[in-house]
Amino acid sequence: MIVSTPAPYVVQQVKLVVKGADVQVREFTVAPDEDIPWHYHTAVTDWCYCLEGVVSAQTRSAQDAAISVQDLSAGESCRIDAGIVHRLANGGREACRYLLVQAGGQYDFNKVV
Repeated sequence: MIVSTPAPYVVQQVKLVVKGADVQVREFTVAPDEDIPWHYHTAVTDWCYCLEGVVSAQTRSAQDAAISVQDLSAGESCRIDAGIVHRLANGGREACRYLLVQAGGQYDFNKVV
């Protein structure tokens, strides 16, 4: 049985494409200045595919909090492995859309300050 819980963030729109025991695919529309806050997943790897606009995929080291930024344009993608602290943000002045594929284990969202 799959239990849905409210997301710990607010963005313009999230469309569920598919959801299973160890995989989910969602399409996000994120307005300027919106983001998915800093977090990590215990077992889930994220694959982010930019569809429109600019998606800013940001990761940081737990040890020194150094931030690495990868800005994705339409057609570009990135992978964020399980355990990596990250956030996905709108990196432009217009709404961005991206497909987020999450797989590898049971989904969790561990917020980091």
